[in-house]
Amino acid sequence: MSVEIKKVTGTKEMKKFIKLPWDIFKNDPLWAPPLLMEEVKRVNKKKNPFFEYGDADFFLAYRDGKPVGRIAAIDNPKHNEFHKDDRTGFWGFFDCINDQNVADALFNAAKEWVKTKGHKNMRGPMSCDTNDEVGMVIDGFENLRYFMMPHNPPYYFDLCKKYKMTRAKDLFCFHLDLTKPVPERILSIAEKIQERYEKQGYVFRSLNKKNLKHDLRIIMDIYQEAWKENWGFSPMTKRQFDEMAESMSLIAVEDMIIIIESPEGKPVGMAVALYNWMECTHYARKFPKAFQGIMQLLNLAWRLFLKPKPKFRSGRLFLAGVMPEFRNRGFDAILYVFPFMAGKKLKLKEGELSWELEDNTAIISPIEKVGGKVYRKLRIWDCRI
Repeated sequence: MSVEIKKVTGTKEMKKFIKLPWDIFKNDPLWAPPLLMEEVKRVNKKKNPFFEYGDADFFLAYRDGKPVGRIAAIDNPKHNEFHKDDRTGFWGFFDCINDQNVADALFNAAKEWVKTKGHKNMRGPMSCDTNDEVGMVIDGFENLRYFMMPHNPPYYFDLCKKYKMTRAKDLFCFHLDLTKPVPERILSIAEKIQERYEKQGYVFRSLNKKNLKHDLRIIMDIYQEAWKENWGFSPMTKRQFDEMAESMSLIAVEDMIIIIESPEGKPVGMAVALYNWMECTHYARKFPKAFQGIMQLLNLAWRLFLKPKPKFRSGRLFLAGVMPEFRNRGFDAILYVFPFMAGKKLKLKEGELSWELEDNTAIISPIEKVGGKVYRKLRIWDCRI
């Protein structure tokens, strides 16, 4: 049976594109759907700030008139500017039945599109850049999904391997058991470090939601500077960060976000952890597909405003970094200990610290010291054009 690839050109086709994962994962009890409201925004070129500078086209694979796969071909000029004409295009939003012919047709469509942009390499999955969902699960399939993290069946690995893709980079995800105490030695070290620097005038504080935009500007400044030397980094625009600020205004818990400032008021470091709202989307799968969008939002609202603690059972630490001039002074210990303590205070059971580059030992070491254990691995693939 032949495979037909169609470019998504209208609202009707885009709805099929967005809803296809519900068919791919209908028999997977661990799959948590995306938050539908956010997923619609991610593929909308007028609403997603990525498309202020980037571009993408979306493709569906059909067999016998039925959608059986999807992919996006993505051009990110900021990546290639920042990485000095890396000449790399991207693919993302990939979902597919277990059929190599379907996968090959999707990858071919993305490759041809990327080639028209003048690129010599195609990398993915990235949907749309490293500030969004990246990577493909290659180990740790038995775990529930966290927000902005991928979930896929094991056969995706074979689909990429047989297409002659090669490993670009592996990413590690760490699990933290919040029912256990913070290791006493690490807690003692973090407290002594904080006490020493507070005597010097450094400020250690939680996020102030009453001044959210100001605090998120500090977080953005640290992010842009602390991550710029990381593999694959792509800078955020002001609008991208403003969009994140708007989303966080509802979900953020002040104690789960720490900001460190110098005596002169300079940003030193930060750590950002949030409730895992994918628990709401996993719950909504109990309902018919047509009602899941509203049930996602109703369950989220109930948890945030009505449900007593614990409002969620899990959270994700997804940003933590120290400005280059303040590194190797012990601040990193605090960035992992205090969100750990906040999670315990909120009665969370577990947390994910993700993702980390496989070779970023400066970050991996303090995560392991607080008890983090690698429990899931992701892969980013390269494909020469």
